Amino acid sequence: MTAMPSTYGRRSALAQGMTLAWRSLVPLRNEPGRLVQFLLQPIFMVVVFVLMFGAMSGDPEHAARYLMPGVLTQVALISTNTTGMNLAEDIVNGVFDRFRSMPIARSAPLAGRVTADALTTAVTISVALLAGIAAGFRITATPLEALGGLTLLLVFTLALSWVSAWLGLKARSVASMQGTATAVLLPLTFGSSAFIPPANLPGVLRWWSSVNPVSHLADAVRALLTGAPVGAHVWVTLAWAAAVTACFVPLAVRAYTRRIR
Repeated sequence: MTAMPSTYGRRSALAQGMTLAWRSLVPLRNEPGRLVQFLLQPIFMVVVFVLMFGAMSGDPEHAARYLMPGVLTQVALISTNTTGMNLAEDIVNGVFDRFRSMPIARSAPLAGRVTADALTTAVTISVALLAGIAAGFRITATPLEALGGLTLLLVFTLALSWVSAWLGLKARSVASMQGTATAVLLPLTFGSSAFIPPANLPGVLRWWSSVNPVSHLADAVRALLTGAPVGAHVWVTLAWAAAVTACFVPLAVRAYTRRIR
């Protein structure tokens, strides 16, 4: 009997990762409830933060201009939870045991999971943006600037997905992973400039908002979608994304390797 190859070239590993990414997306077609939740959540957030909070502000148009980029940021960051939750679920269900017995590159399942979730995040952002436009938000920047803002959002969330992957691989259950991720994301999103200008916050909260990387992300996306001055927010966001990726990709790969041994 011919032995299965234990090593793979980069092209082969990439192809296997894309195949497993598709495998991760197919179940959405067969789970209408999950698909509806996946599409309705960003719409619900637009209704709450843009329409309801905007109406409370007394100037809905100005509120939509400020709040909508924050909603896009929040929707994108929350969507990274699915990476860790799905990995934790695969561990509990024994999916990794099956992958271990298959002639595939060891990195393929992890790369496939992150890729699939990046694609669903892109769809979530698109749904939220369309809902925001329907709610009165208008992109006043050039198409290239707007595309740059959305791309920056995806780059940062892709980096954060590796944090979620590491948490999911280290967690003992799906519930514990979700709880830990929520504890991380809540102070990042609500303690940023996504919804409230830092100048309106008191003391420690103002300081936290000023150093919070999500504030730079939200401000960069807001500037790129509305044509406002960008300042250094884009470069700070890219630096954070690079640092998070450099730190957590090796940690996630190491945790994954230990789980499949």
